[in-house]
Amino acid sequence: MSEAPLRQRGRPGRNPRPVEDTRTAILAAALTLFSERGFEGAAMRDIAAKAGVEHSALRYHFTDKASLWRAALSDLIDHMNAEMAAGWRASRGLAPVERLKTFLRDYVRYCARHPEHARIMVQEASGDNDRVAWIAAEIVGPQHRGLAAVLEAVMASGHLPRLPIRSLIYIVSAAAQAPFTLAYEVRHAYGVDTTSDAEIEAHADTLIRLLIRD
Repeated sequence: MSEAPLRQRGRPGRNPRPVEDTRTAILAAALTLFSERGFEGAAMRDIAAKAGVEHSALRYHFTDKASLWRAALSDLIDHMNAEMAAGWRASRGLAPVERLKTFLRDYVRYCARHPEHARIMVQEASGDNDRVAWIAAEIVGPQHRGLAAVLEAVMASGHLPRLPIRSLIYIVSAAAQAPFTLAYEVRHAYGVDTTSDAEIEAHADTLIRLLIRD
């Protein structure tokens, strides 16, 4: 008589997840918790639980929370650049003011899809530490330099008032992000779902009409 195979004691076995899928899940969970709790408040075990992986699997990919944080932020920026690249390439050859309109519309749409981006930046920039310095050097600096060139050209064409570039960039960023970063507040205050396509496009239109002199 044949014997039934013995069951392994302990926890039920899990189907192995591809390594890249595991890493992707960890990065997504990390971004969510870092944006909600900040660096100090997001525990590695909580990130593992949210990602649906064992704590040991998280430690296999990332030796400490600092390396996970940098990887999560780098992944976020890579996704941002990839999502906005098509519109930016398509606008080549257009007048600077039309390129700026394309950028603003695509950026508002990105902010609507990824409110965690602004939330995590606000969480980190609220204090002064090595992470803020890393964000400034690796993310903010390169992005602002690229946008500054477009804004300079649009100001030269007369479609924007002559303003300090730094102030203008932060005004544009804050205005594009606000309804989505504060989506819960907007919903309770105005009864509006800022994730709807109509609201996203209306906000992009408003920002463009507010900034640009046609």
